[in-house]
Amino acid sequence: MSRDPIHVSTPDPAWAEEGLAWADAICRALGSPALRVDHVGSTAVPGLAAKDVIDIQALVVDLDDPGLISAMKAAGFVHRAENTGDEPHPDTSPVLGPDDWRKLYFREGKGARRLHIHVRRNGAAGARNTLLMRDFLRDDDSARRDYGDFKMALADKTRSDREAYQAIKRPFISTVLRSAESWAEIHRWAPGVPDSYWRTEE
Repeated sequence: MSRDPIHVSTPDPAWAEEGLAWADAICRALGSPALRVDHVGSTAVPGLAAKDVIDIQALVVDLDDPGLISAMKAAGFVHRAENTGDEPHPDTSPVLGPDDWRKLYFREGKGARRLHIHVRRNGAAGARNTLLMRDFLRDDDSARRDYGDFKMALADKTRSDREAYQAIKRPFISTVLRSAESWAEIHRWAPGVPDSYWRTEE
């Protein structure tokens, strides 16, 4: 694991445009299997402090399609085969099958800006949680401010210890997800229009 200092930046308005551009690029790379591709994570939430990393989520029908990895590699992205999924949040998510937490994980190609690319099964719990948390933090000013302040303070305390940063952040994310689930029920939330999706050339 990298020992570079953990740096959480103040919000950068350029992240939104970058995220949309990378969502389109990854959608083109995957082609027709890409049901929807979205800019997710903290840089997708205007006004939220974040590490300068663009997170992209792509949803597909079949994670075992061998063409997914070859297509992404052909487009210059790097497959990180050791990262095969996310840990469930058992206190905020139903007990589901392992496929709900699986993913294919890719990083940027040489010389590109820092990217974390998560390819997940459409309808999986991990995919839903990712979109839900993004949309909740976009909507709730107080939750967004609290999360940003927490990350800034945590980065200052953990410095280069990324394992500690992730271990301490995880319970906080579970708390945010619990609030997000209540918000989703009140607002009848459902994922909106994707940032990008595959469409044939006309």
